[in-house]
Amino acid sequence: MRPIASEQDPIKYPLNELIGTRAHVRLLRVMVNEVEGPLTAADVAKRAGLTVPGAQKALGKLLRSGFVSRVGGGRKHQYEIRRSDRLMQIIIELFQTEKNRYEELLVVIKKEINKLTPFPRAVWIQSASRRSDDTLILGFLHESLHLAECVHRFRSGLQTVEKEFDLTIEVDGYTMADIPNIDRGAINVIYGVIPQEMNALKQRNRKKTMTHQEKELQLNVLSQRLSRLLEKDASLVRRAKDHIDRLLKEEQGPAAKDLLEWRSILDNYSIRRLVRFLKSASERANRLHQSNPFFAVLSETEREQLREDSENYYDPRST
Repeated sequence: MRPIASEQDPIKYPLNELIGTRAHVRLLRVMVNEVEGPLTAADVAKRAGLTVPGAQKALGKLLRSGFVSRVGGGRKHQYEIRRSDRLMQIIIELFQTEKNRYEELLVVIKKEINKLTPFPRAVWIQSASRRSDDTLILGFLHESLHLAECVHRFRSGLQTVEKEFDLTIEVDGYTMADIPNIDRGAINVIYGVIPQEMNALKQRNRKKTMTHQEKELQLNVLSQRLSRLLEKDASLVRRAKDHIDRLLKEEQGPAAKDLLEWRSILDNYSIRRLVRFLKSASERANRLHQSNPFFAVLSETEREQLREDSENYYDPRST
């Protein structure tokens, strides 16, 4: 068996099916799209969903092939791709095309969502395909009064998307009364608010209703805590840039101004300068805390770290 620790979605990652060993593809994808700079075998294994021995074996083969180079010495060797290699430059373009294809799929699905009235509460990718011939299943949360009609119209609108991407898409409709327990780490919310967060927010609001000043203070505290995560993992910058770019592909209205300002900050600030900005209490920093893109791209583990660092956690995306 191949040293794979978890399955991945070929709709999102079709290169797994197209290029050689899946372990190699996963490692290269992480090193091309998710990080800037070298990684240890343990780090790249965690990000790619591989076992550490499997990652070490695959990195060894890629190292011998010349597409990956080793940096540093001692026990903690680090690895990075050889971006100067012409063939690697083509591979980089290929991974970017793969990423763009998936993002285009999400954009056209969101366009169909935006045609619905009244709007659903949330739509998420409920079940990711494990083989290229499987079905993409979307979860769809709405008020009971509108659920059946909106699901019907949504399914009709998705027929064009299915034809364009040669993909079968099913829609499972839910109300708040019958929504199932969802593993937040296993889904991808593409519209609205994750249902568990809505429930958690209701419970928190029953305990205490926060004033605007308290929410602003909470955002400042969380931004400072976020700076610690950023110091440990600079790939957060890449994830935040990608998130902003996806948002800007759609109409954002007045929010576009702050998103563009954040994009400029991420392009021009060093990590050190960005950390200082997140900790700042300046008027500009306080204003941009409201649209901080980092909160939207944190993993569940990273969110948990913020919760542990801050009492009475308040999710900034709920404002």
